[in-house]
Amino acid sequence: MGIIRIVIADDHKMVREGLKQLLELDGDIQVVGEASDGEQCLQKVVETNPDVLLLDINMPAMNGLQTLQELRRNNNKQKVLMLTIHNEIEYLLRAVDIGVNGYILKDSESSVLKKAIYTIYQGETHILNHR
Repeated sequence: MGIIRIVIADDHKMVREGLKQLLELDGDIQVVGEASDGEQCLQKVVETNPDVLLLDINMPAMNGLQTLQELRRNNNKQKVLMLTIHNEIEYLLRAVDIGVNGYILKDSESSVLKKAIYTIYQGETHILNHR
């Protein structure tokens, strides 16, 4: 498996920086772009053509679900992992309906996040909805 190229879309800079450091620790993941809202995210995806997109649901301008919808409408093939604080089933069902590849909660362990990235990168689905 080569290096997995990732774009992180989250409206909190500290969250993006933390995720970037965490993900790049082992050298098998490279963060190629960051975005603070959905519009910026779509632009970064076009610019960098990542393998995986880490997408927060709560973002200004265009939220994660709207961004995912736009990506799928444009036939973007990127694997999308939704990262959220929302444990409500409606968000999960909506994301799955639009075509998300993975869905995990922000309070998951970092090992769970990495496993989810590897899983969707390899073409499988990773849905984790606990509590």
